[in-house]
Amino acid sequence: MTSSEFREMILKKTPKYSVSVEYLFDKLANKRGKGEFSQFGPLYELYVYAFYLGLKIDSRIELASGSNAKKFVEIAGWKSASPLIDFLLLTIFSRSEEIGFDWNELEDMEEKELAEVVRKIVTFIEEYAYGGLDYLKNKFDKGELDNSQYLFVDLLSELEFNKHY
Repeated sequence: MTSSEFREMILKKTPKYSVSVEYLFDKLANKRGKGEFSQFGPLYELYVYAFYLGLKIDSRIELASGSNAKKFVEIAGWKSASPLIDFLLLTIFSRSEEIGFDWNELEDMEEKELAEVVRKIVTFIEEYAYGGLDYLKNKFDKGELDNSQYLFVDLLSELEFNKHY
């Protein structure tokens, strides 16, 4: 399997999120110009930013199965030309040990083994995104998010500042 075929397998997947954070997409994502708070951008951007927040704070939260988890959008539908998607994939590939696969073995894996690696990757994305969404939820519910066009940058700066003090 080539790297582009492997990438396509990932892009065909649809990650999930917890219904407990669903309202954040209405409040913080830009859905056709509507929203009452400074937005992160399109829905997928909020999901990707939440993933990075989850990584930054090392918050990986397992999604409950069943009715508490809701399908998001197929990764290929996240404006695949966006540099954010490439950055997300690069981050995933740099964390292969944590996810549980060896790059060198991918080429020789059977279809079933590859499907399991892709499942682990999607779980990795979901769990860190949920960690970031949960962080945003707590900040939003406490009124601790500044209504700024630089919301994500401000959050990362705050986390970096708090790490040093």
